[in-house]
Amino acid sequence: MKLYRKSPILSLVSALLIGLFAVSPTSAQSQTSTPSANPTSANSILIVKAPSETIIWIGSLRYGVIPETGELTIKNLIAGAHTVRARLKGKREIRRKISLESGAESSVELDFPTPATKAELSFQIAEELREKGAHAEAIKEYLAAIKLNPKGFPAARIGLARSLMANEQYGRALTEARLAARENGGVFPEAYTVIANTKRTQGLYDDAILNYIKALDQARGFSPEAHTGIALAYQDRGLSEDAIKHLRLAVTQANDTEPIVYFLLGSALEREFLTKEAIDAYEKYLELDPKSNQAASLRSVLKQLRREIR
Repeated sequence: MKLYRKSPILSLVSALLIGLFAVSPTSAQSQTSTPSANPTSANSILIVKAPSETIIWIGSLRYGVIPETGELTIKNLIAGAHTVRARLKGKREIRRKISLESGAESSVELDFPTPATKAELSFQIAEELREKGAHAEAIKEYLAAIKLNPKGFPAARIGLARSLMANEQYGRALTEARLAARENGGVFPEAYTVIANTKRTQGLYDDAILNYIKALDQARGFSPEAHTGIALAYQDRGLSEDAIKHLRLAVTQANDTEPIVYFLLGSALEREFLTKEAIDAYEKYLELDPKSNQAASLRSVLKQLRREIR
């Protein structure tokens, strides 16, 4: 029988998972231009210039909000073609195709010439509410957005599915995620990831793994959220090596946009007695999210782990 370390840090995992990938891509189009699953030369820099409070995605990764300075610097990008997506409340979302050279610094300037429609504004309000954890209110706004856009609104449906899952309305969440995939022509990695997340939350690990695999296949292997989700499902199945493999891929692909993945990787490594690597992962988590609710407890655990490897 294989032995696992009983880690004092594992008690923090459930609290952290509540916010796991809470801010999703929620864009059917955001998955259409993804870099390779295993990037080898992530050394390009992009400076995005836009009005403050603009939210920026590159491909399926959210890189944050434009500060008052009007500029956001994004590092460690892969050379080649990318899609920049930007959202400013009250305005229609915009996308720009860009091409980055290896090792070079590039810039793109964005403006928003078109006001949002009523459906888009309801969707934007719903996204804000979901990020704050106000899922009941978010659900109402998502439903309003869908009603105002009868031709189909897969991004709103997938956001609705996430809020329904958070409210433990699993059947409705699955229905909306499947409708989102159908409205997007059946190719929508995020929808299958949300289906898998819902199945995993219900303890249906085999179904969850199948849907994560489908999401990764559609995303050509690039989906930090799907890699993280399948890792957690494998972990619950006792398949630690598979879990660690996918968490390493999630860390690489997320490009430091999701600190929690470092925490989960550290926890998985610690359970396998890979203490030095676990410490490195935990330290990276604290570097990226030093003010998290778990920071004080994790620093205490790190002291104990460092003593063990002396």
